[in-house]
Amino acid sequence: MPDSVLVGDIGGTNVRFARAKLGFAGHLEVNDIAVMPGDDFCSFEDALKQYLRGLGNNRPNKALFAFAGPVSDGIVSLTNRNWTVNSKALASKLAFDRVRLVNDYAAMARSIPELPDSSFRVLHKGDVPEERTPILVAGPGTGLGMATLLPEGDRGWKVMTGEGGHAAFAARNDREWALTQRLRKTHGYVSKELVLSGSGLNAVHQALCEIDGEAWVETPPAEIMQRALSGDQLCRDICEIRAGATLDALGDAALINGTRGGVVITGGVAERLVDWLSQSGALARFFERGPMSPYMDPIPVRLLMEGQAALIGAAALHFDEEVEQ
Repeated sequence: MPDSVLVGDIGGTNVRFARAKLGFAGHLEVNDIAVMPGDDFCSFEDALKQYLRGLGNNRPNKALFAFAGPVSDGIVSLTNRNWTVNSKALASKLAFDRVRLVNDYAAMARSIPELPDSSFRVLHKGDVPEERTPILVAGPGTGLGMATLLPEGDRGWKVMTGEGGHAAFAARNDREWALTQRLRKTHGYVSKELVLSGSGLNAVHQALCEIDGEAWVETPPAEIMQRALSGDQLCRDICEIRAGATLDALGDAALINGTRGGVVITGGVAERLVDWLSQSGALARFFERGPMSPYMDPIPVRLLMEGQAALIGAAALHFDEEVEQ
């Protein structure tokens, strides 16, 4: 029986750690969860050392960490934080038998089959095929992550990751086109992530203020949401653009990847925008694909509401490999 593993979910904002093991009937058990602001640490190693001190002698000897950035040859540089991590160097310095690094959306995607229905909010019920088919897992947080969950064998799953958040943003109306033109002047290339993610909120807000001839003042996301709900048109535009364009981007990805098994929207930004994502106008942007619109209609769309999903997925990835050996 595989032993416990140390897992981590390292994004642009927070660092999460936990211990995980396989329990009864192969059910994943995740314990000793810690959530720490990344800004509190100079490096990932500093954050990990603090967590390990809390575990004392109960620390596992293997680890799998999910990072918000592309992983190559056991090395990752975070997209939205100035941290670079080398798995071999980390294992040597902190006395692990093995450290494995994966993209955070590989872990996020792998969590989906392990989670109960109560972890999701259904935005569009759709019609799930009887056979297992690919599932898209994507959404805006600090950045915009995307991954595809592929059936493997009778019960297993394989994750295909990419950097779809850095694909070009496509405006669908005059307001979005004006925003795109303004962002091109300040950023050059306008990616989906720039418009949809938390890291791009200030840029979008400032650009819309400039278009409307208003003075820009940096405003916390929660206040923008509150102003939108109170009727402030510019703040409503921000919420509507981000919600509609998120579903537009995921519709493109679902069509390209053939994810008839469903789309799961993830990320803190998406959770805060749930009321906007649920509106018929925003949902229509997922399904409107010209002659291929009938292809889209059966695809279920759900919002993930489980904050520890990436830790659960990281544990699942680890034990997938352990069981195969």
